[in-house]
Amino acid sequence: MYKNSLLANSVRLALVGGVVALTAPVAFAADEAPEKVERIEVTGSRIKQVDMETASPVTVLTAEDIKLTGEATVADVLNNSSVNSFGSWRGMSGYGSGGAATSNVQMRGLDAKYTLVLLDGRRMPGTSSSSGASADTSRIPMAIVERIEILREGASAVYGSDAVAGVINIITKKDFEGLNFTYDSELPSVEGGDVNRFTVTSGYTSDKGNITLTYEYYNSQKVMDKDIWKFDDPTYFDYSSYSSVPNGKGASGWVTNSAMCAEAPNTYDLSDGANGGRCLYSYGEVTKLFGDVVQNSVLSNFNYELSENLRFRGRASASLSETDSRYAGTPVSTNKPSMSASNAYNPVGEDLDLSMRSAAIGERDTRTEINSIDFFGGLVGYIEAGNGIDWEINGQHSRSTTNAFNQNLINDDIIQTLIDSEQYDIFNTTGMSYADWDAMMVDFYGQAAHTGIYQAQFISSQIDGLISTTFIDDGEFSLSGVFGAEFETVEFTQKSDPQSASGRVSGGSGGDDVNATRDRTSAYVEIQATLPFNVDVKAAARYDNYDQEGDVGANVVSGSFDNVSPQLGVTWRPVDSLLLRASWGESFRAPNMGEMFSSQALSFETADDNLWCDQGNNAASDPVYCATGGSQHKTWFGGNPDLKPEEGESFTTGVVWNATDSLAFELSYYDLTLDNQIASTSLTRLLKDEIDNGGSDAIVRDANGKIDVAYSFDRNMASLETSGFDFKASYILETEVGDFSVKGEMGYVKDFSQTSAKGEEPFQYAGLQDYPEYRGNVNLSWTNGDMTAAWTTYYIGAQDSGNEEYGTDYLADIPSYFKHNVQFSYNHAWNGKLTLGVNNLFDEEAPSWYEGTVGWRDVNTGLYDVLGRTVFFKIEQSF
Repeated sequence: MYKNSLLANSVRLALVGGVVALTAPVAFAADEAPEKVERIEVTGSRIKQVDMETASPVTVLTAEDIKLTGEATVADVLNNSSVNSFGSWRGMSGYGSGGAATSNVQMRGLDAKYTLVLLDGRRMPGTSSSSGASADTSRIPMAIVERIEILREGASAVYGSDAVAGVINIITKKDFEGLNFTYDSELPSVEGGDVNRFTVTSGYTSDKGNITLTYEYYNSQKVMDKDIWKFDDPTYFDYSSYSSVPNGKGASGWVTNSAMCAEAPNTYDLSDGANGGRCLYSYGEVTKLFGDVVQNSVLSNFNYELSENLRFRGRASASLSETDSRYAGTPVSTNKPSMSASNAYNPVGEDLDLSMRSAAIGERDTRTEINSIDFFGGLVGYIEAGNGIDWEINGQHSRSTTNAFNQNLINDDIIQTLIDSEQYDIFNTTGMSYADWDAMMVDFYGQAAHTGIYQAQFISSQIDGLISTTFIDDGEFSLSGVFGAEFETVEFTQKSDPQSASGRVSGGSGGDDVNATRDRTSAYVEIQATLPFNVDVKAAARYDNYDQEGDVGANVVSGSFDNVSPQLGVTWRPVDSLLLRASWGESFRAPNMGEMFSSQALSFETADDNLWCDQGNNAASDPVYCATGGSQHKTWFGGNPDLKPEEGESFTTGVVWNATDSLAFELSYYDLTLDNQIASTSLTRLLKDEIDNGGSDAIVRDANGKIDVAYSFDRNMASLETSGFDFKASYILETEVGDFSVKGEMGYVKDFSQTSAKGEEPFQYAGLQDYPEYRGNVNLSWTNGDMTAAWTTYYIGAQDSGNEEYGTDYLADIPSYFKHNVQFSYNHAWNGKLTLGVNNLFDEEAPSWYEGTVGWRDVNTGLYDVLGRTVFFKIEQSF
């Protein structure tokens, strides 16, 4: 049962008030010096102290909290946190640079590059898809997690660049004795998506130290796009004129072969006048939403006492993952082919622009392999002088590599050559059978097929050290401080095969090559004073210097940035059960190497061409191009070596009230601003500027007035401000039939406004689609001896369509969303545990973006569950 000891009360207060628990490898055990008050290390500060509460708000998710959520991965657990205001990225098919195989977290609704992710207090290696700027949270095996600590404010003064929106600190298990085997499985109601995981954890402890070793095998099956939307909905219109049965556009209009269209798979002859006789292709019938994933991970923690006041500690980890994603067969669109009027197989005798898709040779299957290793070792010492001096010196080396193999891309030049050779009757003017025509098209596309290769590597090496001590401690007043320094070197390279990078290949995103290095030198200081009347004041400052150099093709360019980030915090306890706190700090983020040095990369961005469709009154003549939600347009992106650092400011204040031994509350307010924000102008924004300014050099249109190509590059152009409230509560009730516990949190986004260019009025996103004002969760658990049951409810607030703000009429109002997870577990007499549960118990359906339509990927998978009701079970056995 529950014990009201001082330690238990402190831990309970930590869980609901947002304070980090003990960090074992850094703090010395209390029983070694029972006459001393134990000092602990708290996330958000490097100073060891007595009080677990600080001026910085921290949310703690213990291993038991994580189990009670029912979620399968660290990424899913973090995505459901209320501080992850607008959801996070989960890898989906169709995204290059390894993005289809990674996940991240986006605190306060900011991009993942503004959230710093730590593993045991140290930076995790970044992903290639983010140019090393954000970590992949799906790479962390659930089995090794002891707890997750979420620092809910900017912390550049403590942790440096990237800690703008907050910090995620994942603490791994270090003290384990024996051997444990765990198997768990998830079975969603949709087709596919099954998850199987097997874990082995072992550990040994002696008087001198301990070692733990964890291995995890994780397998997640694919989910097809067609299985999560209502394909038979008559309003579905996510078709493409880039069809496996070619379409040609000439002076007289569109031309195709209706007979072949009727026989080819996934094609629809919608020649009802509005579509002009085109054969349209239903790409969503063949694509994977989530790919097949296999991951093997291993992690070991170890520490050894070399002498009474000197220990060696270390960590070694490796993760190897393979993700198989799938996008529809390649549309030959990077360089659109044509057929001359004189071609022997031209069906109408007019020059034709061709819309073609190489579905005959199969879909674009991509195998993404991500391998990561991380080694860390250090000495931790204690000098018995004065009030004692803690010191440590550490070294860390991390390496992450990504290899992606993208099959069935198309070489545009070969396609054009084959058409001009007059050897292939692509419109079937000679009346072949479908089988013969299809065999011819397989040979046609097979000659132009290309396997795109993308490779990236992120290597980081760091040495660091610190010294901390208590300068003064006379009971009424104490003064503590820590001084430290870090030096890190980073190498980041990413490249595509030469053909993909040349811009002559359709179906990929090659061209964003980066070859850059970075040296970072940092020094920091923290001072904390305990004053009379239970007032604590903390001040921190950090200096960072970044020297970056990259090859941009024509020459090698460099950039140097330095910054001093201050922070000031204060806490006051008017009574033991009540804590008032406030914290202010400045933050910054240096441009990452991709933002500065990447070469031009091709993407196909979705946007509404209002100038041609609406103002030009052409929507009825081409409803595919002017489809609801927009169509895809060729867009070039690229880096900018003239970028400057982003600058931010963060303020938080709040109250923590431990009302009784069983009841506690926290209420916090936050305000975060970000200036000089680095962004590439969205295609939607470029098109709006084109209308407002009567033209744009960034938009190139063809002879018919449609978008041919757009250009967008990174620049310091935007600013952002967000503010809101966090509320947390916890209650424990002990009864004769068991202990009941209720924990809940709610986030309210009061303001989330952003400008896309300097000098313009901020646009308020809070409350609009994908920007819910409210997000929260409540967990009710019951424990009685060997039995535990839990019910967790996740809530996402309603959102306005935004039609008025965006000038549209097809977006839908989003209703409130509730997801319920339930589970029951039993600890049996043979030192094992069985768990059975159901996620999304009532099969709550994710809402669609669009009014009256249901189509391909018309839901925010970062916010909502698209897998439906999911049964899961877990078997644990310890020896």
